[in-house]
Amino acid sequence: MANHFRTIFMSIAAVSLASIALSGCSNPEMSNAAAPESSKASGSSQKVEVNAAAAAALPQAVRDKGTLTVTMSQSSPPLHFMADDGTTTIGVDPEIAVALGESLGLKTTIASGPFDGIIPGLAAGKFDLAVSQMSPSAERLKVLDFVDYYQSGSGIGVAPGNPQGLTLDTLCGKRVGVLKGSFQDLKRLPALSAACTAAGKEAIQAMTYPDMQAPNLALTAGRIDAVYIDGPTLGYAIKQGGKIELLGEKDVSPVSIGFKKGAGLETAIKLGMESLVKSGKYGEILDKWGVGTGAITDFAFNKAQ
Repeated sequence: MANHFRTIFMSIAAVSLASIALSGCSNPEMSNAAAPESSKASGSSQKVEVNAAAAAALPQAVRDKGTLTVTMSQSSPPLHFMADDGTTTIGVDPEIAVALGESLGLKTTIASGPFDGIIPGLAAGKFDLAVSQMSPSAERLKVLDFVDYYQSGSGIGVAPGNPQGLTLDTLCGKRVGVLKGSFQDLKRLPALSAACTAAGKEAIQAMTYPDMQAPNLALTAGRIDAVYIDGPTLGYAIKQGGKIELLGEKDVSPVSIGFKKGAGLETAIKLGMESLVKSGKYGEILDKWGVGTGAITDFAFNKAQ
């Protein structure tokens, strides 16, 4: 996967990036064998102190285990992506996951893999948390609990110069690339497409991809007309030299830390995140990766988007 990511990312630089699936989606056997320990993943500049109240709010079984296994997808820079060593996941999300674990007095391991394997893995108890820019949709809330930790919108990108003259409201009949299993795939793009057909226009052709780099590469190759992915990822690709033009951003809303429904982790996570804000660690991580505008202060529990 690491070689796949580097190939795609280098290509970008050179040429310039249903309902919820609980069974029958891609294999949830995410990359855990090479998961980095917290000291490898965080790249943090200062030690996070244990927050006593947050640690005390953990379920006894978690305190006894003393560890957190946190999952996320692999190729969404600067949010989460593979370092050059091919095993270490770096970016906003692993650093937040590690810092949160430290605030809870737990040792954190990062397990990354395909986005649509996250929910089955959490439901099966393979992972404790998902810190992967997941939106708490009503469908996901049926099987997971969520605590908000960041906010972002969906970025729509087109070829440089916008040769087709597209706008945010003229994507009907166009081929639009999305991440498989993402909020854009399951809710945002279907809603846009439904508006097209309701107006007597052609439906949007959704083209799904396993990571957020692939649709951007498909756009530069002319295989699709636009991309519809997380705004920070699209912005990062453009800054890195990708031949993509930002058409606009829609639907800025919170994204959340997910965990198995009824696991009882919400109070500990909320208190832990609040302690990271108070210490300055939360803002430090976001600013390091250039996404400080997505900071939030209300770490809401199970607030459907």
